[in-house]
Amino acid sequence: MRSFDQLDWVHRFEDYEMIMYLQQEGTEDDGIYMQVLQRNVDDGAEEWNILYDRRLTSEIGKTSVSKEDPAYEDEILRVYLHEHPTLVDDEKTYLRAWLASSGAKKDGENL
Repeated sequence: MRSFDQLDWVHRFEDYEMIMYLQQEGTEDDGIYMQVLQRNVDDGAEEWNILYDRRLTSEIGKTSVSKEDPAYEDEILRVYLHEHPTLVDDEKTYLRAWLASSGAKKDGENL
């Protein structure tokens, strides 16, 4: 059983949620990704829609544990976050630009 808990890598703010994760399947799409979701509430029902899912880097650094170790993914993400301490703010900036270019920005929205 893996000890990695994706909730460790979730940042929720306003009506948005960021999830950082590792994809490593031996393909050209491998890397560290950020998925951003938007919450919509309609008649009390909450729905989360994926706005985008983008690769932050294809570079996966070395770890002190093997790929088979349950702590592998957690360590990869922690190293990346440590090397990029402004990641959350940078992603909020990216999200603002993405929303502006997609025309999906709500009036008065403050990220």
